[in-house]
Amino acid sequence: MKSIFLTIGLLAIAATAFADEEVDNKELSETGVAVLKKIRALHKEEEEILDGIENEKDREIIENLLEKESEVEDEIEEATRVKRAIRRRGRRGGRRRAAAARRRFYRRLRRNRHRAARKRVAHARRHQRNLRRAANKIRRLQG
Repeated sequence: MKSIFLTIGLLAIAATAFADEEVDNKELSETGVAVLKKIRALHKEEEEILDGIENEKDREIIENLLEKESEVEDEIEEATRVKRAIRRRGRRGGRRRAAAARRRFYRRLRRNRHRAARKRVAHARRHQRNLRRAANKIRRLQG
């Protein structure tokens, strides 16, 4: 009985692993599939070239170098993924840049305040002019 459950469990694990691989291929676009085929072809070509090397020492040295390069690339990829969201200190000239930004901000604020004051004055003048015009019109009609 235990052996039956064990075999069924192993078959289930194998089926899920196989299903995951199929899903990965289905998620790739046409260009992704083409790139994957090219990469696989390059790996086959690399293996064929390595098999063509007759000197065993050279072949071993080259294989070791390729393995080290791939390990270094994997480490770099992992390191960049970890450090992607790290906060860094300000760069050189941070105070100058901050001071320049502060000056720009206050200059813009001053311009906006000045423009708002001019708009208030213009509105008050327009209102007074309209009041005078209305009063003159009433006087003309009455008198």
